[in-house]
Amino acid sequence: MRLAFIDLVFSWPPLGGAPLDLYYTASGLKDLGHEVRLFYASQTENWLLDPVQEERLPFEAQGVPLSRAETTPERMGARFREAVDAWRPDVVFQCFGFFMKPYVSLALSHYPQVARYYAYEPFCPRDYRLYWKKKACPKNYLQTPNVCRRCALRDIGPAFKNGVVAGYPLEYEQTRAWSRQYYRDMTDSIRSYKAIIVYNHFTKGLLRGFNDHVHVIGGGVHLEDFTYTPLKEKAPEEKSIILMSGRADDPTKGLDVLWEAGKLLWRERQDFEIQATLNTDVSKYPFFKSLGWNDVEKSRQFYRESDICVIPSKWEEPFGLVATEAMACGRPCVVSDVGGLQEIVVSGETGYIYRRNRPKELADCLRKLLDDSALRRRMGDAGRKRVENMYDWKQVIRRHYPSLLEEVLQ
Repeated sequence: MRLAFIDLVFSWPPLGGAPLDLYYTASGLKDLGHEVRLFYASQTENWLLDPVQEERLPFEAQGVPLSRAETTPERMGARFREAVDAWRPDVVFQCFGFFMKPYVSLALSHYPQVARYYAYEPFCPRDYRLYWKKKACPKNYLQTPNVCRRCALRDIGPAFKNGVVAGYPLEYEQTRAWSRQYYRDMTDSIRSYKAIIVYNHFTKGLLRGFNDHVHVIGGGVHLEDFTYTPLKEKAPEEKSIILMSGRADDPTKGLDVLWEAGKLLWRERQDFEIQATLNTDVSKYPFFKSLGWNDVEKSRQFYRESDICVIPSKWEEPFGLVATEAMACGRPCVVSDVGGLQEIVVSGETGYIYRRNRPKELADCLRKLLDDSALRRRMGDAGRKRVENMYDWKQVIRRHYPSLLEEVLQ
């Protein structure tokens, strides 16, 4: 079967989790015997992305060149239709994209299409996060378009006043995403998909009434890259390492909650150190260490050197790649009760789940693990087994995609 993957902001080497998801999905389907080709928007002038290193991809990739002047719904749709029609796939996967995604989808509506949403792109035109005023936003564009239009305009509008119009703001302008017509075009595209893939059941619920063929398929881990390292017994003078990996300086990630939890614990004990991947000066916190930004291999080393992994996110984390990576290394995880995180971690078995924005609850969970090295090892071992059974990329592809493709082609 010929499978085309469309990505409007693809990067390789990858910038974020979306290109990694596409990479392993396309690679896995190729390993199952399918013919795979990626069609990506080559628009470095607009998104300021480095050129895609096609030679490092294990499947065919074809850039669709787009100048800044061609960043319009009509031109972009036509360019992708021309490229894809020349290859004639059996199924088209619509991957990462923002305001232009509906128009490329509609331009390819003569193919059976599967949409993949990596965050909340169709629900939050402001910044695709559903996060407002330091908390999860209860609104969403499909249900409350007028409210969300005003919110997006307040946030994106200053870019036009400052003359900085590229990437996200440019697509917002070119698609007239504030208009009622855009809402109709987006909802038409959502209804047209033969299937939609999302990371968690929260996202699936947001699509209720717009498409009945929504599949919850989590991301995965390439297990060969994450060495299982059993936790060792700590010497009395050794401190336990609590790791916060990922974009720790992002306000939605909950670093401030972890700081408060750390302060509560430090008043009663000094046998731990919190480490986080950020460049912020943390000298005022004696229990805290900044690891700076690091490459992928260094990040894997941090997992192996840690004792506990914590993910204190405030927003509805779509998946939770850090949790699966830490569990693959055999580390217990303490996570907030958001989005995909609460579907990855089994509280009391592979770690703990606490209510978001509650530093005392987070401190209580961390205390249990700091007090009991055997519990840490037991939960770490259980986490590794859960990842092997549910989040190994090879297992994810084999478990979900053959039946999905069969459904799409019916």
